[in-house]
Amino acid sequence: MVALSCPHCHGSKKVIRFGTNRSGTARCRCLDCKKTFTPTPKSRALTPEKEAAIERALTERVSQQGIARMFKVGRDTVRKVRKKGHSV
Repeated sequence: MVALSCPHCHGSKKVIRFGTNRSGTARCRCLDCKKTFTPTPKSRALTPEKEAAIERALTERVSQQGIARMFKVGRDTVRKVRKKGHSV
């Protein structure tokens, strides 16, 4: 058991660790209300450095699928950066 309180029902006695979310931070589950939550969420937004690197790869004419694989982002993310930067 973890000494946390549930943000939904504010119960603090029965909160357990319940795996991880997509960004790798811990998830918890309240055994009273059965809801899950992340105590300290981490942002999954692109950093300006990674966005600039994707734009440079786009100007080098690397394929969008290759860029997505290289930077471990989705192809939709590459398309959004391309549209935002108006490059290629």
